[in-house]
Amino acid sequence: MSQARGATSMRRLVGLFNTSLSSATDPTAAAVNSSKLIADPRKFKNLADRFKKSSESSKFRNYSKKAYSITVQRLALAKQFSLIDDILQHQKKYQEISQEGFVIRLMMLYGKAGMFEHAHKLLDEMPELNCQRTVDSLNALLSAYLHSDKFDIVGKLLEELPEKIRIDPDLISYNTVIKAYCEMGSMDSAVSVLDTLEKKGLEPDIVTFNTLLDGFFSRGRIADGEGIWEFRASDEVVW
Repeated sequence: MSQARGATSMRRLVGLFNTSLSSATDPTAAAVNSSKLIADPRKFKNLADRFKKSSESSKFRNYSKKAYSITVQRLALAKQFSLIDDILQHQKKYQEISQEGFVIRLMMLYGKAGMFEHAHKLLDEMPELNCQRTVDSLNALLSAYLHSDKFDIVGKLLEELPEKIRIDPDLISYNTVIKAYCEMGSMDSAVSVLDTLEKKGLEPDIVTFNTLLDGFFSRGRIADGEGIWEFRASDEVVW
C-alpha cells in the first residue's frame, strides 16, 4: 500500500468512525442505526475487517489513535466483545507490540470496553512479546480495572501485583486506588492511602487531593472535605 493510498484509507476510515459515533449521540439516529446493525450483524464484522486491513499501515498504527478508540467504543456499545478482542489481538503481529507504549494503548482500550481480564492477560504476556514492563504498564492495568468499574479489585491488585511482577508502584498507582475507593464510597480506605504514601516516601499531589475532595463533597461529607482541604493547605501542595 502506497503512502498516499494509506493516508486516503485512513481518512476514510476515521471519517466513517466519526460519523457513526456522532449518530450515536442522537437518540433517534442511534435507534435506527442500532436496529439496522442488529438486523445485519455482518456490518460489525465488516467494520472489524476494515480496521484490521487499515492496521497493515504503520502510519495508521502509530498515528490513528482516535480510530482505535472510536472503533472499540462502537463495538463495545454493540456488545461485540469478541470482535474487539479480534482487532486488538490482531495487533500482536506487528513490530509495535514490543513497544510498551503501544501495549499500554491496547490495555487501555480493553479497559474502556470493560474487558479488564483481557487487559490483565496482555500485561502477563508482555515478557513473551519481548516488551519490557514498567510502572506505566502497572498503572495502565489499574486504570483498565477502574474503567471497567471493578473498583473493589483495584486496591487488591496494588497489594499483590507489584511484588509479583517486580515493579514498584508510584504516585499515579496510589492515586488510581484512591479514585477506586472514592467511587465505591469507601472514603476511610481512600484517606488511609495517604498513610501509605507517607510510608513509601511519596508526596500527594493535586490529583490526590482533588480526588478526595470530590469524593467527600459528592457524598455530602462537607466537614470531612474541609478537613482534607486544611490538610492540603498545611502540606503546601502546589495548585
